[in-house]
Amino acid sequence: MVRRVLPLLFLVLACRTADLPRRPALPARLPTRILPRETRLSPRFRELAGPDGRAWLRLLVDLREQPDLAPILSLEASGRIPRSAFREFTLRELRRLSLRGVAVVRPLLEDLQARGLVDWWQPIRYMNRIHVVAKLSALPEIAALPEVARLVPEVDSVRDARRRTASFLRKADPVPPGPSWGVEALGLPALWNAGIDGRGIVIGSLDSGVMGDHEALRAARADGPSWFDPVGGRPDPVDTVPHGSEVLACALGRSVRGHALGAAPGARWVAALANQYNSYNNVNMALAADWMLFETRRLDVVLGAWGHGKGSCDDRDLPMVEAFLAAGVLPVFAAGNDGPDPGSCQSPANLPLPAGRGPLAVAAIDRHLRVIEPSSRGPSPCGRTGVFPDVAAPGFQLPVPAPPTPRSLGLASGTSHATGWVGGVAALVLQVAPELTPLQVMEILRETARDLPPEGPDPASGYGLVDPVAAVARARKVAGQP
Repeated sequence: MVRRVLPLLFLVLACRTADLPRRPALPARLPTRILPRETRLSPRFRELAGPDGRAWLRLLVDLREQPDLAPILSLEASGRIPRSAFREFTLRELRRLSLRGVAVVRPLLEDLQARGLVDWWQPIRYMNRIHVVAKLSALPEIAALPEVARLVPEVDSVRDARRRTASFLRKADPVPPGPSWGVEALGLPALWNAGIDGRGIVIGSLDSGVMGDHEALRAARADGPSWFDPVGGRPDPVDTVPHGSEVLACALGRSVRGHALGAAPGARWVAALANQYNSYNNVNMALAADWMLFETRRLDVVLGAWGHGKGSCDDRDLPMVEAFLAAGVLPVFAAGNDGPDPGSCQSPANLPLPAGRGPLAVAAIDRHLRVIEPSSRGPSPCGRTGVFPDVAAPGFQLPVPAPPTPRSLGLASGTSHATGWVGGVAALVLQVAPELTPLQVMEILRETARDLPPEGPDPASGYGLVDPVAAVARARKVAGQP
């Protein structure tokens, strides 16, 4: 009897297995695309070289063969492959492509180095790019290589601190007693009491640095490589202005003298000095992002509290954003502080992505749950679909680390700080469902946000106030947890 039943049982199981949907698979190799050649050198190189043309120039050399991450992001959007698989695949393939590119350019760079025309060079792996420090006379030879697409000069943009929004955002009232008002507004104590505080999750800061000795941040430093200074090579964390520390504290700041500061106080941080003095520098940003993606032991969320001007559609950071996403890292960006005009949002928050509406963009609200006036509004002028911004979070008069002592606090406001809160909430979601992809986390935060007036999604608050309790519950459901 058993001999008759077993073959039939195996046949039934085989038929049922054949009917199950197959999990999509990652490709064997990362697809690539070819950039056109731009042979004309930017006039900016001669300006930077000085009157005698002898100054050392920092530049980025983009090779023609570039990673095509669109198919990877499309697979990620399906939510049917674990996040860890994307990280392993993407980092391996980007390294492989970079090694191939370096092998082509290395002979010329070593020759120029021997002739005293190149001082330093290193690969930027998140896209097939090389950072080079060279003399002006070396650039034509580098640009002449058939494998080179373009030479990008160093750019450093200093924001005008005297504009109206900046004065509004820097009110220095006394820090009120007790936890940050954002803690209660987001209902965080209920999650913390249940042990959901971001533990096991690492948040990256690409900003002005970090006050590593501050009580709010000192114990939250991640193990392993956790600090990188591409500007001065300083081994210990430093914040050239408090901005980076302020934003990071809104994400994961520990309590200081009874002041609970951030959304995920159990999370850890890694940081790189990408924007010295809160001024965007394309070379420093490239070096910092590359280090953060490839050299840290773990990275789950990255905070992008910078932008390229009101109504801008500057796509220089798009390859970096796509690389973070493809490697399973959620980038969270500030909508900008150029409101309240329509379309006042900034890049890269307002840029479109191949497999989604765009990076997670954050607006700022006050304690009365009203969008603050400087918070940039949508719609995006850059072709991004869907509502802009995505969600809103506390962003007005928040207690944050401040000089002069490791226990000092001040008040700060802006969409940068709201970005920190949303990054912290994302850490809570990933704590309970660590294999959710960044695109899944984005969708969960949008769908569970608490609507703010006017009714429905709008170009000021997006889908509404980010809701950690609802987001964690939804994440558990999506991940198949009780």
